[in-house]
Formats: sequence, C-alpha cells, structure tokens
Amino acid sequence: MHLIIGGAHQGKLRYALSLGYTEADVARSLPTDKPILYGLQALTREDPTLTAAEIPDCIVICDELGCGVVPMDYEDRAWRERTGRLLCDLAAEAARVDRVFCGIPMRLK
Repeated sequence: MHLIIGGAHQGKLRYALSLGYTEADVARSLPTDKPILYGLQALTREDPTLTAAEIPDCIVICDELGCGVVPMDYEDRAWRERTGRLLCDLAAEAARVDRVFCGIPMRLK
C-alpha cells in the first residue's frame, strides 16, 4: 500500500496520477479493484466502522483532518478521531507514506 495524505486541495490526486495512472484508475468508493482509492475521509464519514482490513492494497489518498480548528460538533470530532486512527493503522502497514503540501510530495516512510 502507498498512503498519500495532505490538506484539502494540496495536489494529492495530481501527485498520484503523476505516478503513471489516469482518472480511469481512480475509485471513490469501496469495494474496488482500481489502483487508486481517493477520498478516504469521505468513506469514514459514510461508514464509521471502516477498518484497515477493508482497505485494498493500492494507493490510498486521504485529507488530513487533524490540523486546524477543533469542531464544536461531537460527530465531527468523532469522525476526525476515527479517520486519524485509521490513518495510523494504514501508515503502519503501508510500504510507503507521502505527505503532499502545495503540490510537493514529501516521503515520510
């Protein structure tokens, strides 16, 4: 697995596509057999029970949610917590982890 994280609109998908993929290779829902899973944060909102075991071995792209203002709403805070914990699990399993900031990928693992 290759995990790509970063803030909203920072170039995560563009970076993944630059690795030799096209828009046709991008999935935005599960299950999928496509090489790129985009928008993991939306999937964790739809399915609060989503686990790392349900994520395929592919390029996984997710927005960073924990940097910034803490939401007042409990559900939003719980969603951020679930997504962050899932990202920790995925990062531990991933062969590679990159963070994209201003379109620049930085290898973390």
